[in-house]
Amino acid sequence: MFLIILFFLLFFFISFDCVLAYKIFLVSSEENYGKIGKEKNFYLGKVEPSFGILFDLKVPSEFFLLTPQKKREKITLLRREFKDPRTNVNKIGYELKLIPKEKGDHLICVETQPFLIPENKLRKAYLKTSWHVELEKGWDHLCGFELEIKPFTRPYGLKTGEIFWGQVWYKNQPLKEGVIEVEKFSPHFLTLEELPKDSFGDINYPLLKKKIRLAKNGFFVVNFEEPGWWVISIKVNRGTQFYGNQNYPLEIMTELWLYIFPSKREAKETLEYFFPKSN
Repeated sequence: MFLIILFFLLFFFISFDCVLAYKIFLVSSEENYGKIGKEKNFYLGKVEPSFGILFDLKVPSEFFLLTPQKKREKITLLRREFKDPRTNVNKIGYELKLIPKEKGDHLICVETQPFLIPENKLRKAYLKTSWHVELEKGWDHLCGFELEIKPFTRPYGLKTGEIFWGQVWYKNQPLKEGVIEVEKFSPHFLTLEELPKDSFGDINYPLLKKKIRLAKNGFFVVNFEEPGWWVISIKVNRGTQFYGNQNYPLEIMTELWLYIFPSKREAKETLEYFFPKSN
């Protein structure tokens, strides 16, 4: 019996570790709305979104709040520990406590330090989340990243089944080709039994991550079939860079985080990483 349990646990960990696709999350416990003078908390960390596996994240190299007037404001990151349900070990992340001073659409902009990924590459991530504060103003503003997604659909107030239209910009011009990835941030750690399966009983990975090729001039359209937080991302190879004592291929990734509201027939989700379960 012990050997059977041990085999299951080994298979369990290996199955996930072979498909890890790191993203840097930037989400709130609720929707991305704010109110003048009211504190709003956002959370920053490293995750495998589809499975709900958390990892340690180093302090980002740059982070700021872009106001509706396109002014950069400093953000204070508070070190937090989020419990990873798979390992029952705390992982390092951060909390952002924000109080808006003006109405309009703000952008939370973050650039990470380069980090190693399982493909033996270095990755630098640029990520942003729109923060709507009472007034619809400036939702199509950009953080000014080297690689960034420009919204042509308002990046908040979306419901399940609706579409999002965007464009990828790289070095101040539309990206000519590439593949968009779209994943839902699982509100809790998914076990093997909870993951979607194909007709052979294997994990149905295509159901966990959408992939869309860019159209001309970097345009794309995606939809969202479930409520909660979703991430839209794209990667570009960026030469090589030394890390430690070795030279690695470097890729940059940009991420746009969106909150999708449930329809009237769907229940609201709770992100279990940030709030303990009630008894």
